[in-house]
Amino acid sequence: MTTILADVSVGSGAGHLLSPWQVTTTEITEEPIDASTTKITAKIIVEQPHTFGPGDTLTFGINGDVTTNSDTYVQSFEFFADGLPSGDVQVTADAAPDAALASSQQVVLLQIGGKATRLDVTPGQTTVFNVPAGSYTVTAAELVNANETVVANARASPGQLTVVTGQSAAIAVSYTAVNKHSALNVTLQQLSSPIDNERLSVSVIDGSSGQPLSNSFLSDNNQTTALRRLPASGSAVVSTEILLNNVKYSASKTVTLSNSLIEVAITSSDVKTQDIDTTGFVELPIQVTSETTTRAGKVIPIRLQSTKSALVYSENVDISSSGSSKFSVPVAPGEYLVQVSGFLQGSVVYAVEAPTKINVSSDGSTKLSLTGRRGADLDVRGFPNFLSFGALTDLFDMEGKDLTNAKVSAIFKYAGNDGAGDPGTYLTDDPATTRTVELAAKIESKLGSGHTVLPIMISYTCNLSLGAVPDQLGSGSQHAHSFANLILSLNLAKKTGKPEVPAGYIVNADFLGETQKHGFGPDYSMPVRAPLEDALAHHSISTSVPSSITDTLKGYVTAVNWLFRTVAPEVTFAWQVNLWGGGSSTWIYSHDGSDATSPKTLAKGTADYLKRLQVYGGEWSPDFLAVDRYEADDFTQRGYVNSYCYGSFEWARFYDFCATLSLELQTPVAPWQIPASRIPSAKETVANLELEHWGSGGTYLFGDPAIGSSVDNINPTILDIKPSSLVPHKDVRGLFTAALPYDLSYPKYFDFPVRGIFSVLLGGGATTGVVTTIGKTGLWTQEKVSAYMTAPVGF
Repeated sequence: MTTILADVSVGSGAGHLLSPWQVTTTEITEEPIDASTTKITAKIIVEQPHTFGPGDTLTFGINGDVTTNSDTYVQSFEFFADGLPSGDVQVTADAAPDAALASSQQVVLLQIGGKATRLDVTPGQTTVFNVPAGSYTVTAAELVNANETVVANARASPGQLTVVTGQSAAIAVSYTAVNKHSALNVTLQQLSSPIDNERLSVSVIDGSSGQPLSNSFLSDNNQTTALRRLPASGSAVVSTEILLNNVKYSASKTVTLSNSLIEVAITSSDVKTQDIDTTGFVELPIQVTSETTTRAGKVIPIRLQSTKSALVYSENVDISSSGSSKFSVPVAPGEYLVQVSGFLQGSVVYAVEAPTKINVSSDGSTKLSLTGRRGADLDVRGFPNFLSFGALTDLFDMEGKDLTNAKVSAIFKYAGNDGAGDPGTYLTDDPATTRTVELAAKIESKLGSGHTVLPIMISYTCNLSLGAVPDQLGSGSQHAHSFANLILSLNLAKKTGKPEVPAGYIVNADFLGETQKHGFGPDYSMPVRAPLEDALAHHSISTSVPSSITDTLKGYVTAVNWLFRTVAPEVTFAWQVNLWGGGSSTWIYSHDGSDATSPKTLAKGTADYLKRLQVYGGEWSPDFLAVDRYEADDFTQRGYVNSYCYGSFEWARFYDFCATLSLELQTPVAPWQIPASRIPSAKETVANLELEHWGSGGTYLFGDPAIGSSVDNINPTILDIKPSSLVPHKDVRGLFTAALPYDLSYPKYFDFPVRGIFSVLLGGGATTGVVTTIGKTGLWTQEKVSAYMTAPVGF
């Protein structure tokens, strides 16, 4: 076991070669010491007894800057056999100050840098813990009972503690004030039609003052919401209300508060109905235009939500052919948000387009127009017939433990040596491709039961990610090398992988985004034919380059597509587009409701650009499209300083962007490099934003009841983050407040297939996926994806 100090890193690794060869496993942990220093511990577990000798080598790779003050880092290196130096800490807690707390556990935290070690102690007892040597800050959490109806303030002494190797130290925990509360479990039971599938807003107010006792929240039928630390006496009024199709449905219950857990259930018998006055309301006709015929009698729900009141209108409409109908009840004049969803017929998406908002005029002249359109076929070679999740592999753990635990359906890794096409050389081997394909097979074998795992290589034939776009496009020698290196990767994938679909490829990340942003059209001149012919000759491939491949940007795109279909028609592949291809990605934050900043408008602009280049739809068309937001966790500096700091509103608009791209190109879409990090709750400890990699992408995708629909549920450290000035909010609190009302309790992926999204690829080189080597969310995401796989969304 070794420890070393390093500059704050984005990861570390350990390699070893033992003589004779031994079966080993490695565990890496990183502990932040301060804002710029990390303590890295590498534990190498040797399965059999081994005596180290001169032929044994240990290699430690640090992805950080250790060149400044290098002596500090070199001198910090320590090597230990069988364990780290440690000492004993004796923790004594006073007796519980209230009988209700007698069975509770006292939590004591020993914090060093950004890492907290948790010690659990029973009140009235002394417990001895063995902990690593070091200097710690000591804190004691509140002592609470199970339902938080009794809470005692705790104090740990001393507040600073140094643990010396082989010695003992002591901590005493005492209690001060004891606070009494009541607790409510509010359950919305199964209600009767027509509100049996509605999500209702629930409020809890003081029975005397009328002041809120908690934030209002949204609840589905058959859902229980826990409310804690309410007043221990008095009364509370729990109520819910919805105005649906001109009928008011309401329920209210008054409960007496006491120092206990109180169950509150709202049932169908509690719901009262009242017709509202419809004077001045008007008929609202619905005009359906169907561009393609679906099966007869296909009915979809339409929902109008007033922007000014609680009014909601819901209607089922036959979308199978063109025609007209109307809402079954008169509609109140005013502005409404329009909610309508497409549907699947087999694996084919049928989208229903409608205006985002509609203003119903009081003169009855307004008409709601719907258009039915055929979208993508989600049956993509190499992927399962359900919405699947894939993730980045760092190829560090070649047993794929994290990926297997998550039950991923795809893994992705950058091809080649430099991960960017290796434009300066002809590669003779590509271990990244071979190892990724082998790892996918190993994970697939471990999961069994017909589970498939597709290896996906991220490959560049022209890397525009680092700028100098005209120079990169104009370099024929670089194109030749990278074309040849793609051919090498394809051949290795075919040699190593399954014959039917050996691998998937996402090609030329940022290429189309940069050329779109620079305004380069189809006829932009660049070398294509000669570099392509050189690459083919390098691999002794004797074939004629089609005349449609010209020395233009369009010709280059055609060349890439043709190369895939010629060298390895077995593989499945995609181009990639960016959110910022139109020039900027800050439109995602706009609440102005204008067409200019709508996801549909921006996505259509990108789709039109791809059509001009004939990226999709031609003779050698790709299988799917990858869409990249930006590879960074939102609550790290790589995210929020670079204007990628999303709340629920922004993530919804990103997936709207993906849906429109899919529909316009009639191509299945896979959002790629999606940060799977989660939002920490107000009750959690946030010690180091950069190392812990918090974010909102995973919470939006998979849901988290601890975050729910209240801004105050979010950890205050997160709420205080101040993003780039390009983000039009002072801080993250403002970001989420602007998104209200939202509900992050539930997964948002259920409608992805009808939006043309067939797979989501999580994580990046320094962004949370499912591996535990990046941040604190990996294990949580593993559990979420694994749980999803018990009942995936099929198509």
